[in-house]
Amino acid sequence: MPKLLGEIYRLQSELTDLDSEEKLLLKMFANLLESHYQVRSPLNGLTAEEYFKVPGRWELVDGLLRDY
Repeated sequence: MPKLLGEIYRLQSELTDLDSEEKLLLKMFANLLESHYQVRSPLNGLTAEEYFKVPGRWELVDGLLRDY
């Protein structure tokens, strides 16, 4: 597993006092890394509701973000 992605997973499990926007941004970052590294069993798939709250211009493919 790539080191940065492992650290994001660690942050997600340890930082329990984040607000909902911070949690979503951390999940988005993990999602992008999972997509980039083509993780076979991604842990951070987004729901449609989460996707519509994500900042920026993204495409959602099978629960993973792809920029365009």
